Amino acid sequence: MLKIDLSDLLNKTPAMKQMVEQKVVEVAAKVTLDVHANVVAGSPVDTGAFRGAWTVETPTQPFENGKVENTTTYGPQLVDGHSGQAPKGWIDNAVLAATRL
Repeated sequence: MLKIDLSDLLNKTPAMKQMVEQKVVEVAAKVTLDVHANVVAGSPVDTGAFRGAWTVETPTQPFENGKVENTTTYGPQLVDGHSGQAPKGWIDNAVLAATRL
């Protein structure tokens, strides 16, 4: 018979929780950085201003959202497929590529 004693597991719960939360932050940060890299690489380029205007903020707490942003005034039109270099849906594709396992 095999017997596994897990009685000490309850004493390790805070450490395990901290480990899991740190891993959640690491994974969320990696996905955020991958999305950022994908949207920069997929951005249509005329003068380069749009591609250069992307910013990224990675999460620092568990279950906090990362942020990838471009504040150019014409960004929404480019996201909607206004440029032949980046058809409508290119942002969705950049996010999907970053979140595939």
